[in-house]
Amino acid sequence: VGSNVRTSLLALELVEPYTAIRSIAGISLRDDDVVPLTPRVPGKCVTTRVMSMPESPEMKEVEVTWTVGGALNVDETAIMYGKWDVLDGKIFDCRTQPTKQELDAFFTILRDFEVMEGETAEEMAEDVNFAPVQSGPTRWHQHRSSSGNNDASSSTLLSPETTFTVTLDLGHYKVGDVIAIYSLARTDQEWAAFGGADGGDNGRGGGGDIPAQTNIVNARTNPEWSHVHANSMDGGSLVKGRLDWFSVPVTIEIGPRPGFFEGNEPVETSVRALDEGYEQTEKSEVDMIAYSLVMAVLVLAVTLCCVFCREERDGTVRERK
Repeated sequence: VGSNVRTSLLALELVEPYTAIRSIAGISLRDDDVVPLTPRVPGKCVTTRVMSMPESPEMKEVEVTWTVGGALNVDETAIMYGKWDVLDGKIFDCRTQPTKQELDAFFTILRDFEVMEGETAEEMAEDVNFAPVQSGPTRWHQHRSSSGNNDASSSTLLSPETTFTVTLDLGHYKVGDVIAIYSLARTDQEWAAFGGADGGDNGRGGGGDIPAQTNIVNARTNPEWSHVHANSMDGGSLVKGRLDWFSVPVTIEIGPRPGFFEGNEPVETSVRALDEGYEQTEKSEVDMIAYSLVMAVLVLAVTLCCVFCREERDGTVRERK
């Protein structure tokens, strides 16, 4: 039974790759909220995970830690960061994962525009930039201790999750800039290489003559693959393959320099979906309690009025007799 439970948990974990930013400048961030049966609002992720960081020399060395899961091996993972007002809101809409075609078109237009404007390399880096690419096995890989830059490789114990760390130079940003930080990952590409012993190319960069057959492999290795679940509750959920997986972004707001007696530590200023829901629920509960109290007072007043009227009527009848 225990083996079956562990196998089931592993299968649930490997349904789909994911990545998430865990901390910035040493401050841990709460996970992004997933509210059941509640659709994501376009553009809402700009405020759900936010760090306020005052302009200071410490911005030149900002440590970012992120995790990658839902996979056995991380082929490529990195941090993408840039100004929110430069990113295309139709592509980075907080609801869907950007496709390779959309990203290629976006960066082609962006670089052409930067060249037309005569921007320097530093100015281009302020728009959108990438940290060095890292790789390594996840906590589920049997050879996780053999390579990689993750925490699991430095301990004989099974780490709760596989994490990566990089130091970003944000010193070129100024007061008022609003920066988006994404973690992205490409995982388990070797799965697409299985199927042939001659090492031939399967058309997706891997060896093997037979293309991937299972949904779990196609979903992370074949951008041209898609499948519709006709028996799903909504009448037809679409599952589409992709190579790269993006995290929910973290927004960094650059504030003014702190005063002499003020600290320069960054502060999380996120507006969480559950926090908003809690505030709305709390307000609704207060309104309900107030309404109940008002109704109780009205019922009590009507009851007492009826009693007094009846007693007065009964007394009048006795006096006439």
